[in-house]
Amino acid sequence: MSTTTAAQPADESAGPSTSAGPGLRRIPKGKRLKGQSAAQFTRDVISAYKTMPIRPICEATGRSYGAIYHLLVTNNVQLRPRGFQPRSSAGPADAS
Repeated sequence: MSTTTAAQPADESAGPSTSAGPGLRRIPKGKRLKGQSAAQFTRDVISAYKTMPIRPICEATGRSYGAIYHLLVTNNVQLRPRGFQPRSSAGPADAS
């Protein structure tokens, strides 16, 4: 039983959460967030969505696409269109 207990903290801290961006933390599978921790998680996800797509947020947090999508929609976040590619600030190349 000690091997199972030792593996659980490693699963929570493992994953791309450190490289995905500040404030995103991995939530163990099946864990429900309540109160202040749910509010903080919501703020973190909304902040992360400003710079990253939903799928990387899902990978970083361990939550499903549907859960992150629902969180954004219920908090009235304006979703980007599918396949959104940010425009470069330099503009189009010289045509001549």
